[in-house]
Amino acid sequence: MNTTETAKFTVRTACISCGGTGLVELSAGRFDEGAVQRFIEEDPWGEHPAPFLREQQWSFVACKDCGLMFHRYILDPEWNERRFSKWMSQDAIEAFEKHSKTPANVFRKAAGYTAHVLQIEQLTRSLRGSEVPRVLDFGCGYGGFLSMCSMYGFEAYGVDRSAAKRDNNSFSKVFAEIEDIANMSPFHALTLFEVLEHLDDPHGLMLRLSELLATGGILVLETPDCSGVRTIGTRDDYGKIHPLEHINAFTPETLKRFATRLGFAPIRKPVSCVTCDSMKFVKTVAKRLLGPVMLPTTQLYFRRL
Repeated sequence: MNTTETAKFTVRTACISCGGTGLVELSAGRFDEGAVQRFIEEDPWGEHPAPFLREQQWSFVACKDCGLMFHRYILDPEWNERRFSKWMSQDAIEAFEKHSKTPANVFRKAAGYTAHVLQIEQLTRSLRGSEVPRVLDFGCGYGGFLSMCSMYGFEAYGVDRSAAKRDNNSFSKVFAEIEDIANMSPFHALTLFEVLEHLDDPHGLMLRLSELLATGGILVLETPDCSGVRTIGTRDDYGKIHPLEHINAFTPETLKRFATRLGFAPIRKPVSCVTCDSMKFVKTVAKRLLGPVMLPTTQLYFRRL
């Protein structure tokens, strides 16, 4: 390894949602100092990025016009590819995810996937008629949601840039690029679970993806809720606005604005209770009834206009 190499970054000078150029710096620092350095050192990696990040700056900004927060400096395409292919090795990904793969979390995630499947099936009925739901999961990871869709008879496809995740995927219809599925019939639903926060150009990519979604199709977006986060002082802050990974920071309001600007209308998702626990059922129904006064979230449903 040539430790004289230095990672190269590009600068985002305009808002990644509305294009506004009035940006306010919320916090800044160096990768080789303070909490950011400590958290990067503690994380599992394949090829460790720390030697390549010496004296490199990070800058967390907000758009004056729409309020969206994001990192000003992002890895250039060559170094971002290195991040995917070398820094985020399969062993590193498994080590990172090991602490969260408790039986309770695995069960909760599967139940959540089932709820999404049931909601998408209902919301797409008038659009698809007698056809089976056609779903595209962008940033599909290891294919857990795709496998759930397939079990319910959906025609499901995935796209994921990570070679490690594609090579170890539990689902067969996973591709590396959008172009690999560009000539398929329009999809009835498009899902992005914890993906937008990672994208260099989320607005541009969503424009491309929306072309693959049928008019009236369903869009499901889910991101970390970065409400109140302005700097990286704690492990929780780092998890939400990691300057190499989570380069875009959404709140419920900015996520909704982001999607509506792209031609999507927010909708209320149907009630879907995947539980044998009567109290959880009651809470789910109560949340539905109290929807207007409940705290907003960054798990949102939209319909393409």
